[in-house]
Amino acid sequence: MARLSSSLVAAGLGAVALLASTLAASAEFAGRGVFAFASGSGCPIAAGSGDNCNRLALDDEDTHATLDEATHTLRFANGRSYDSKRIVGDVVLQGSGRTADGQRVPLSFHALLSRSGNDWSFSSHAHAPVRGEFSEIRIDPWQLVVGEAGGERVLFSSAQVVEALAKPSLTTRLADELVQVRDNRESAARDADITVGLGVSKAVKWVARTRFVTTRNRPLAEAMREGNWSLELQALSGRIPRQVVQRDLFLYGLESQALLQPLLQRGFRKNEKLTIGATGGKGFVRYDGQQREFAGADATARGFLQGSFLGLVLGWQQQQLQPVALDAKAGSNGR
Repeated sequence: MARLSSSLVAAGLGAVALLASTLAASAEFAGRGVFAFASGSGCPIAAGSGDNCNRLALDDEDTHATLDEATHTLRFANGRSYDSKRIVGDVVLQGSGRTADGQRVPLSFHALLSRSGNDWSFSSHAHAPVRGEFSEIRIDPWQLVVGEAGGERVLFSSAQVVEALAKPSLTTRLADELVQVRDNRESAARDADITVGLGVSKAVKWVARTRFVTTRNRPLAEAMREGNWSLELQALSGRIPRQVVQRDLFLYGLESQALLQPLLQRGFRKNEKLTIGATGGKGFVRYDGQQREFAGADATARGFLQGSFLGLVLGWQQQQLQPVALDAKAGSNGR
């Protein structure tokens, strides 16, 4: 339940700010931070952000990473011994695939890295806006390697990334059956609006509602270029774990916002709303009935739309003229 809830918050919080750090062909990174690097296989949202839509996150000062573009290798190192299992970083890679009916859709691969004692572990899954298996996968051939005593270990290879995107595992499919996504749009609406729940049939517990709203039903890319849009999360449950909210605020570039300190400290209360948006090109953040200027709103929303499951669904919806059938559960168990 906690893991599934973490995906909902991550998606709902929306605002993934990839902290404006573009990685070079070969670069080293140390300490806590979130960084963007180029995808040669395209990005889900083409709205003036270039191709820097892949993500690398380091959760603490003891974690180090090296990006080697020549060999498409991401290396993580951490010499600290942890008393209990702790997330120390993650990677999001962008690509696309073709559905059974021939439509090409955006796909993302997400790997979450953890340490317990001196040992590494990781989990991975796919994000997709529609459910099913995919062919003709396009994604950069990255592999992830971690340093261990006496050498290195490959956590995932480029072939494993393609396999994860093409054919979601049985475990992922079973978990996805517990995640329900409801399309709230009326027949003529363009603006994306979904509600997410946990459970099956009549036992579903609706957890969050998230919307992307533009003026006059503008296409997403056009609305973002004009600077008139809003991304909203409403928490329908007060049981989203506080530590999940804290990490999401870090990932999405929001933890330093003074307005959001109560959210950082206690998590979401039932029916609370968080909105990131722009009016006339000026960004803002709104929470608990108050609004503040936020220069990073565009990067925050763009990162969310490309780096999370619900963001990918919202972005895909926003680019369709009509509501789509949302049995889109694949990849829903991660940020």
